[in-house]
Amino acid sequence: MQIEERLYTVSEVLRFLNIPRHKLVYLFDSRKLRVEEFPILPNGHKVFRQSDLEKIKRALFEIGNK
Repeated sequence: MQIEERLYTVSEVLRFLNIPRHKLVYLFDSRKLRVEEFPILPNGHKVFRQSDLEKIKRALFEIGNK
């Protein structure tokens, strides 16, 4: 039996991490995060898993230490 993992919207991720939208956009634009590594719904919306939140936190930490 497979347990479904909760998916988070962009708005939820921004709220959880307490970051402005432009920081998340920057991570994708600078290729610190790759769009193809994240699930995209059939309607084109990006969603994130719990494990993706950890990737985002690591990327934010990396750019914060430069």
